Amino acid sequence: MTEKKHDPMKVVLINVRASFLSIYEPNVQTQDDGSKRETWKANGLIDKEAYDSGTAMAKYMGKMMPAKKALAAASAAAKEKKWGDKSKWPKLKPEKVFIRDGDLEDWDGYEGNYYVSANAQLQDKPAVVTNRKNSKGWIPAEPGGAGAPYSGCYINMTIVVWAQDNEHGKRVNAQLKALQFREGGEAFGAAPSDPNDDFDDDMVGEEGEMEDDDFGGAEDEDEDEGGLV
Repeated sequence: MTEKKHDPMKVVLINVRASFLSIYEPNVQTQDDGSKRETWKANGLIDKEAYDSGTAMAKYMGKMMPAKKALAAASAAAKEKKWGDKSKWPKLKPEKVFIRDGDLEDWDGYEGNYYVSANAQLQDKPAVVTNRKNSKGWIPAEPGGAGAPYSGCYINMTIVVWAQDNEHGKRVNAQLKALQFREGGEAFGAAPSDPNDDFDDDMVGEEGEMEDDDFGGAEDEDEDEGGLV
């Protein structure tokens, strides 16, 4: 049996927290020239203590190892492919590298974490699967369905690291290839407010039937029919 060939720039991150997911509908950004750019996107949060101590794990070259080691190796492979010998590698600012310091961001849940920023071109939609299998393999995730990844849950995330050197500058990026729901977590963003919890009986006047009140009835015939559309 032929041994499977592994991509030295591919990393599967294990049990990272999902954030800013655009995996069902593309993320739309306005460029400096006013044009629109659509991409698939995901951030994966990794606890700093776990990352630095080597307990945050990843699958790399067919083996399980610390995520820090795997990402360093994949980054080195991408730089070597683009720029050759290490002496030729450019010095890059932190915002030009795909793994970043969450303490520098003012975003919910990022404190105390590093995060991997990954995206993919519109034509390269990443695979998104649940943590359940059928006869064909991992079951694809449906938006809002059971086992569908959402921002705040924990996922396994496959990326391919690549180095960029063009008119847009020099960077080391991560292409988003696949996501798998692992387990639930508190969703990012404010939860909806329950009016039955917020409002008390003594906050309102006399209770009556809805039809007794003139709420949004027919407009006066002489009222302007214009407005927001």
